Amino acid sequence: MAATENDTAAKDVINPRTLIPGDTSKRITALRFLLAVLVVFIHNNYTAENVAEIFAETGKQIVFNPNAFSVWIQAFILEVGSCAVPLFFMFAAYLQAKKNAPYKTLLQKKSVSLLVPFIIWIAVYGFYSSGLKLLVAKIAPQLLWTPDNTMLTWTPAEWFHKILGYRLKEEGGFGNPEFAGQFWFVRDLIILTVLSPALKFCVKKFSIIFFALVSIVYILGIQVYFVPPQALFFFTAGLYWEMSDAPLFETVDTIGWIEAVLLFLGLFTASRFSDNKTVHWCMVAAMCVLMLKFSRIIVNRKKVYDVAKYFSGFSFFLYAIHMPFLNDLIKRLWLKILPMENAFFCLAEYFGVTILTVVIGTLIGIALKKLCPKLFAIVTGGR
Repeated sequence: MAATENDTAAKDVINPRTLIPGDTSKRITALRFLLAVLVVFIHNNYTAENVAEIFAETGKQIVFNPNAFSVWIQAFILEVGSCAVPLFFMFAAYLQAKKNAPYKTLLQKKSVSLLVPFIIWIAVYGFYSSGLKLLVAKIAPQLLWTPDNTMLTWTPAEWFHKILGYRLKEEGGFGNPEFAGQFWFVRDLIILTVLSPALKFCVKKFSIIFFALVSIVYILGIQVYFVPPQALFFFTAGLYWEMSDAPLFETVDTIGWIEAVLLFLGLFTASRFSDNKTVHWCMVAAMCVLMLKFSRIIVNRKKVYDVAKYFSGFSFFLYAIHMPFLNDLIKRLWLKILPMENAFFCLAEYFGVTILTVVIGTLIGIALKKLCPKLFAIVTGGR
């Protein structure tokens, strides 16, 4: 133990810049699993619009009869969860910049932690969406919403969209990988990692001007054509956080809870009556502040933090496994038993399916880690 402590002390002297402050590390750890849970809530969110889209695309009629109260509850949780992926981008950029690995080493490490899991999960879900679906379509087509839409009918452009999310034809623009929509985050994190030397250069050489430019792009929702504006903004914010050695958590702690909550609620209410992108993205930023403040509450309660720390190791696995297969399967089984005939059953589906997805997905991760730790490490990128 003494030797280990001496070695650590020596490293502190040699390169203290690369050391993550203990409180910062704890507060990031405290939020990881909670943010993954919020992502699951985001992806299990029936609305009148997406129910209509499902019917238009598949012919599947879903009973959905909410009232104003249930709609607002789901919308509120959806907007609370809107901070999840932005904070993941910011934490990733901060930790990457803090470690300050040479570019070649960075790419090697990220190929293991990001590219390999992306390929594996997309391949698994690609098999589910194509190979397995083709088999089911031959044996029991009544189990599928679109039995005629199989890999045999897909064009090269459709394959490209299903794997990477980008469209090649006139409809153009960004999209989520159709095989596993949530992996747009990993895709864009890979892109931002590759571009990180250029971003760090701009942060260092044109600090104020570059931050103002990225902020304008974010607030106005301007498309920059290689990643969505929120990804660019929060990844860049993470670089600023580390490169300026800013005490981010200490700063947000100085903001009063009442002021922070009222700001978020005001922006949330405004966003419900407006499609203005500026209002929406300001609301997301306000929710990020609230979530960063909330991390202090978790850290200050040892038992709660210990639980959050344990489950933080399964945050990426839950993020990866929750859709499309697991969440879709639980939703289909749930709706056969408890269709959303009224507002109560709409909320029951919203919370029930989400909680089951979180619990089952996490239990699968725990079992996989115990039974086959090497495979768990590969599919989670060593997290």
